[in-house]
Amino acid sequence: MKKLILFTIISLTIFTQGFSQSDDQLFGGSSSDLGFNTNPKNGRVKALSEACLDRTYFDTEFSDFSDFSDDSLFGDDSIIEVDTTPTDAKSSDLSKGILFQTGSVKIGGAFDLGLTTLTSFQKDKDAAKSLEETLLLPKASAQLTIDARPTENLRLYLKTGIHYPYVTESYSTLITTPTGAAPGTGLPPNLVVNGGSNTFNIANIFYIKELFSDFNIGDYVGFRFGKQTVSWGVGYFYSPADVINLTRINPEDPTAQVEGPLALRTQIVFPGTQHAIWAYIIPNNDFAAAAQGAGPYLKNTAFALKGDILIGDFEFGLGAWYKNQNPAKFMLTTTGTIFRTYSIFSELVLSIGKDNVPEDYTPIFQGTLGILKSWTKQNLTIGLQYYYNGQEFSAAQNYGHNLAALITFSKFLFSDLSLSLFGQYNFDNNQGTAFCDLKYSPIKEFSVTAGPYFTLTKDDVITSIKLVFNLGSGKF
Repeated sequence: MKKLILFTIISLTIFTQGFSQSDDQLFGGSSSDLGFNTNPKNGRVKALSEACLDRTYFDTEFSDFSDFSDDSLFGDDSIIEVDTTPTDAKSSDLSKGILFQTGSVKIGGAFDLGLTTLTSFQKDKDAAKSLEETLLLPKASAQLTIDARPTENLRLYLKTGIHYPYVTESYSTLITTPTGAAPGTGLPPNLVVNGGSNTFNIANIFYIKELFSDFNIGDYVGFRFGKQTVSWGVGYFYSPADVINLTRINPEDPTAQVEGPLALRTQIVFPGTQHAIWAYIIPNNDFAAAAQGAGPYLKNTAFALKGDILIGDFEFGLGAWYKNQNPAKFMLTTTGTIFRTYSIFSELVLSIGKDNVPEDYTPIFQGTLGILKSWTKQNLTIGLQYYYNGQEFSAAQNYGHNLAALITFSKFLFSDLSLSLFGQYNFDNNQGTAFCDLKYSPIKEFSVTAGPYFTLTKDDVITSIKLVFNLGSGKF
């Protein structure tokens, strides 16, 4: 009962706060262009880029230094673009970066530095024991992005990074568990360190987030090949239509970039419109099976096709996905604005069969509907999304009816203070999480975030107190 009360309070707070204020538009609607670059000489499409629903970056510690996609990162004016025009002979060549005779280079990155403490209070432990077992989790991660355009028709893109702990820390007593074992810690996924012996495993310390090239044939057909994050679904907290990317959206950190596959993308645009067709060929990435002599086979290559069409203030997408020995999936996505101020999005997915069940052809439905709204004068943003998952054997363990809600005040009481409330709940297994974060940031390079974190289970509500210190994080 307590867990339902917690989630109800958050949901009611969102609606009573949100719908009683004046309206300011959150998004510019779906009338914005799909990201095509036009030739200034003839006004036609010259280069092609990813079309996607821009996410609203809620002001929480989870979204300050997330793994942004290439378009969102280089949309930031903090990125240095190296011009190819001649420079003063007295200036340093290093200060101007690497120059191409017919192109340019954009170099960007981010450092995520800080400490997190997490104290969990459970009914079978007294307070003293809980304090004694407080976790101290350091973070010292970096990410580097290079966007090179050596010719007018070629773009080369790389995003790489490193997570703490590093190899030099392997023999220490530090043992880090995956994020799922310690909710709310914000640790990198699949990060496991076994120290104290000559044999240890460090996964995903150095990583490649994206590595691809863009090139086009003519003005209306473009290609992208390499490891890439695919903008396929439109959901904010949940996206059942996103069947291509290797990882799913984390509802507690919805702005973080998900892990994408290695794929060949073909994009075809229609002259004079914002309509487009997207086609993907995705080689099988089961390298564990390949190591045992079982592939990767050509027959296990996945194929995906999607068309986007803009009608008024709404964009509709119709797509299909197929892979050998997997249920075929068909999806319909919608984004747009209502009453000129409320951004809404929806996804409907039909699977011809159950996931992880061979030779099953039972029709399975998944669907989601969400809304985003912002009030500029009140520094208030809200998000609410319902998700039904008909896949009983879903790896995400969110079968049935789900609800997620978020409310943020970018300025709360005074300019250096912000407030965030979040809750997600599964009504079929009676599990969920919720948090309330108060963030104080007197300068951009330092902040401290404090608040309770609740883990809702069938039989109990586990309360944790979390402190997050941002110590000099920044982007360049």
